[in-house]
Amino acid sequence: MLAANGLLLALAFPVNASAAESQQGLIEIQIKDHREAIDDFARLDIIIDKILISPKPGLKFWATGWKDLDAASETVDLTKYVGKKTASVFRSSVDAERFDAFHLKLKGIDAVLKKNRRSVPVDNAIHPVKESFDVPVKGETILIIDLVVTDLSDHPPRGYELAIKGYEIYTNGKLTKKIPPG
Repeated sequence: MLAANGLLLALAFPVNASAAESQQGLIEIQIKDHREAIDDFARLDIIIDKILISPKPGLKFWATGWKDLDAASETVDLTKYVGKKTASVFRSSVDAERFDAFHLKLKGIDAVLKKNRRSVPVDNAIHPVKESFDVPVKGETILIIDLVVTDLSDHPPRGYELAIKGYEIYTNGKLTKKIPPG
């Protein structure tokens, strides 16, 4: 009897491991720039520090916080990703669940103007975005973050600022949310 229970217990572990693997989905994060002041720049490199997503707490309200997607630190020249062109900065499997927010954290911004080929500071005005989205089991979610660099030099002491203009969320190939709508 003891040997039979041990055999059943040993067989249960591989089943649970494969069940855990099947409870995952794919998430891809892409970025692009909205067309406002990007034409002022010969190069506008952003250095990505982290990409964070916040699981929806549900009944486990004590377990709220951010999940680091372990994205590799990457430099992206936003002048190359305007309009419909996007740069994929993260793609991996994650536990399938509902998320409550996302945050693109930058390590730095390095910008050079076209007109005088000089470096210019660009303030990072990117903040976390509270938005619910799902990563379905064996499904795919694509989050496209639309950044915008704005020239606020007519409001001294402000200059150029980089912020989030909007985003699009696709679940299994279908557009499920677009902010701003359009």
